[in-house]
Amino acid sequence: MLRKIYFILPPFGRRIIRRVYYFPTDCYNRIFKKSESLVPPKGMSYVGSGNFKILGDKFFNHIHDTTQISENSTILDIGCGIGRIARPFAYYLTRSGKYIGFDIIDYGIKWCNRNYNKYPNFHFEHYPLKNDLYNLSTDKSASEFVFPYNNNEFDLVVLISVFTHMQQKEVINYLNQIYKVLKPGAYCYATFFLTEPNDTQSLFPYKYDNYSLHNLKVKNANVAYDKTFILKTSEEIGFKFYLSFKGWWKTEHKSNNIDFQDILILQKP
Repeated sequence: MLRKIYFILPPFGRRIIRRVYYFPTDCYNRIFKKSESLVPPKGMSYVGSGNFKILGDKFFNHIHDTTQISENSTILDIGCGIGRIARPFAYYLTRSGKYIGFDIIDYGIKWCNRNYNKYPNFHFEHYPLKNDLYNLSTDKSASEFVFPYNNNEFDLVVLISVFTHMQQKEVINYLNQIYKVLKPGAYCYATFFLTEPNDTQSLFPYKYDNYSLHNLKVKNANVAYDKTFILKTSEEIGFKFYLSFKGWWKTEHKSNNIDFQDILILQKP
């Protein structure tokens, strides 16, 4: 019920509720200096539930162990939010490495640009694209967005909880754009909700040909994709399947899963 009410609210309304809810905690942390400079106030964070630092570190460690990145790698973080993935990379990359993050929400980008000013190789960029969960202030579509980066520029592209909030044409466009900007041999590390035949999940009751929706009124609230469709589309673009890890969203039992969402790692040959 709370989730349904939350999705009824416009993006701005959801942000206000979060700021008000966490206001006492954020005041306490500010007064008693309980937070580090690269950790945003809880009321400003919009990257989902869980501990900002612990989850960011967990993802970074898994990315590091599976994608062969180095301290000198060039990283593109799509949907970088307010820096959950950027933070551990800031402590890892040397000045020879580079991190670029972009997001469709401006206030997270502004916060990161202020707080990462000691890291000259870190850049955060705002590209306002329409999304009925996050941004209704523009008509620009992610399905037509051309990444403003050079071909073969990045060693790794990361997307945490991005494809889970995008429609089919947007996903296909982003996969094409990612392929172009990756170096040969480089990796795309992305989370999805991936459905397979005989799934018994109930999170996505509204089923279509290649995808399922969680909420009909806010279509980008959560979107699940047929795993076969995603792999076939990726291979048609040129990607090679590398690794996958199941999330615990279907079972609600964390067990040894990395995340709530599924993880798919693709490689550009």
